[in-house]
Amino acid sequence: IHCWVLLRKGQREVPEDIWIEPTTGRVYDMKSCPYIGIDLIWNHKNLWVNMQQVPAKDVKLELFNSRYFEYVMVEPESLQDHQEGEGEGMAETDAAAAAAPGAEAQYVLDMPPSWSERLDISREAYHARCYQGAKTTLYYKCKVEQFAPYDQVDGLVQRVFSYKDVRRQIPVEVKETFKHRRDHLVERTRWPMENKVLERFDPGREKALKEYRCTESIERTLVWYSSSRSDGLVQTTQRIGEKFMEWFSDRDDRLTYHSVTFDKEASGPARKKVPLSIETAGEVPIRKMTQKFRRDPSLPIEQDFAKIVYLVRDNCIRVDFHCEGSKITHRSLTFVKNDNNGMEMQTPLWLDNYPDWVMPSAQQVQQLLAREKNCHTTFKDHLSQEQQELATRRKEEHSITAWRSIDRKEGEEKTTGHVGSGSQPAREKEIPVLERSVYDLARERANEEGGREGIEEEQEEEAANQVDILAPYLVDFQGKPLDTMQAEFVAKKCKNEFRKRLLDRAQIIQKRLEKEQDELKKKRSQMQRRGDSDNKTEVEFEKFQNQAMFRIQILEQRLARHETQAINKFAELEKILAEDPRLAAMWQKPTQDRR
Repeated sequence: IHCWVLLRKGQREVPEDIWIEPTTGRVYDMKSCPYIGIDLIWNHKNLWVNMQQVPAKDVKLELFNSRYFEYVMVEPESLQDHQEGEGEGMAETDAAAAAAPGAEAQYVLDMPPSWSERLDISREAYHARCYQGAKTTLYYKCKVEQFAPYDQVDGLVQRVFSYKDVRRQIPVEVKETFKHRRDHLVERTRWPMENKVLERFDPGREKALKEYRCTESIERTLVWYSSSRSDGLVQTTQRIGEKFMEWFSDRDDRLTYHSVTFDKEASGPARKKVPLSIETAGEVPIRKMTQKFRRDPSLPIEQDFAKIVYLVRDNCIRVDFHCEGSKITHRSLTFVKNDNNGMEMQTPLWLDNYPDWVMPSAQQVQQLLAREKNCHTTFKDHLSQEQQELATRRKEEHSITAWRSIDRKEGEEKTTGHVGSGSQPAREKEIPVLERSVYDLARERANEEGGREGIEEEQEEEAANQVDILAPYLVDFQGKPLDTMQAEFVAKKCKNEFRKRLLDRAQIIQKRLEKEQDELKKKRSQMQRRGDSDNKTEVEFEKFQNQAMFRIQILEQRLARHETQAINKFAELEKILAEDPRLAAMWQKPTQDRR
C-alpha cells in the first residue's frame, strides 16, 4: 500500500490536477505518473472509492460521478462546494439531480453508530494511572514498575531496572521516580555493582539541595540551588579523607572556589597540627588550603588576587595574581612564617623585570594570616553543614523505612485477617513522608463541598416532604399558643385517629385473609363431594390450591408485619408528640395558689 498527494486544479493557482510523491517531493502530471492504480481518495471531509479498473494515468477524477467514484460520507453544503469546484467534470445528469431540492438526502450517508460503548473513566481511576495501583512490564534486560500516586509510602511512582543478563537477575542500574514527597526528592538512580547513588531534588529544601551523588567511601558531591543560598554555594565535593572542594557564584568577595587538602601521611606532632574533623576519618591534619577569586577590573593587578594557597604543612602562603592583559603567565609571591608569628616574603626572580611593581605592605601581609584563620573556620563550618545535611537525609530515609515496614506489616495483617485493635491502615493516616499537591487538595475540597451541598439538599428535601401530623388538629387554634387542656385534647385526638387507622388496616388484611381461607375451604369441599374426578380437574385444583396457599401465606406475613410495625409506629408517634414544642403545655404542671 502506498499513499501520495493529489492537488486539485482551480485553487492555489494550480492550472491542472497534479500528483506529489511524498517520499521524494517530485511532481507528476496526470498522464506521466508512475503509479499502477488508485483504490481510495480521501480528504478531511470525505472518502471516495475508485470504481474504475484502469491505470492511474487514465483515471477520471470526477469524484461525485457515481460511474467513476463512490463516496462514503458527504454533507450537503460540502457537496455543493465540490460541484462548483468540479465545473465541467461533473456529469449534467448528476449536477441536475444534486441541484434538486429533494435530491440532497440521497447523497448524505449517516455513519453507523460505534459498536463500542461510551468510554467512561472516573477521575480517581484516571489519576491512579494503573489498575489496582501497580503495574509491571517486562522488556529485554529491563523491567518497569508503575505505581499510582500516593499508593506507595515513599511516594514512588516508577521504578526502572536495567539488567546485565537476559534473565533479569543481575541489576546494573535502578532508576526510581518519586512524587509528592515532603523532602522534595524526585529521582534516585542507583548502580548496585559500583556502589553509586544519584539523587535529584526539586526546589524547596531548607538548605537548597539540588543533587546528591555518592560513591561509597570514595567520593561525595552535593549540588545546590545557588540562587536560593545567601553564600552562593554551587557545588560541594569531598574525596573521602583526601580533599574537600566547593564552588561559588555571584559572591560579593569574588570568591569562586576554595578547597582543603588533607595530609593522610602525617604522623606524630604533625598530625595534631591544624586538624579538621571528618565524619568517617576523625581528626585529619590539613596539608594545604586554596582560595580562588575572579577578576575585579576596578583594582590594579598587584592588588587583585587570583589564587591564595595556604601551605599549612610547609608554614608558608603563596599568592598568585591575575594575568595582565593578554598575557598567559601570572606572577606569584611566597610568604614564609617565622617564629614570631610574622611573615617574611621571599624575593621573586621576576621582580627585577618589573621595577614598577608595588609590593604589599606589612599590614597587607598580616591580613593574609587573618585570611588563613577565616578560611580554616569557614571549612570547619561548611564541613559541619555538609554533615548536618547528610544526617538529615539519613533521618528522612530511616523515617521512610519505618513507615514502609508499618505499611508492610499492616498489609500482612489484612491478608491474614488478623488486625489488632486500634490499628489503622497507613494509607488512611497522615503520612509525614508525603504531601498533597495543590491540585489534589483543591479536588478534595471540591468533593467535600459537593458532598456537603448534596447532604444539605437531601435534608431540605426531607424537611419539605415531611408531613406535619398535627396540622389538621391545629386548624382551630392558629395564632395562639395552646394551654394544658387544649394540648391534651389535640394529642389525644391525634393518637385515637392514628390508632383507628392502624386497626382499620389490620381489619382489611384480616378480611382478605379470611376470604382466601373460605374460598379454599369451599374448593376443597367441592372436590370431596365430587369423589372421583379426571386428571384435568385434579391438576386445576392442585394449581388453585397452590396459588391460594401462597396468597394466604403472604397475607399472614403481612398481618404479622403490620402488628409489629403498628407498635413501633405508635411509639414513634408518642415520641414526636412529646418533642413537639406546640404541645409543651401538656407537660407543665398547673400552678395553684396556696394560702
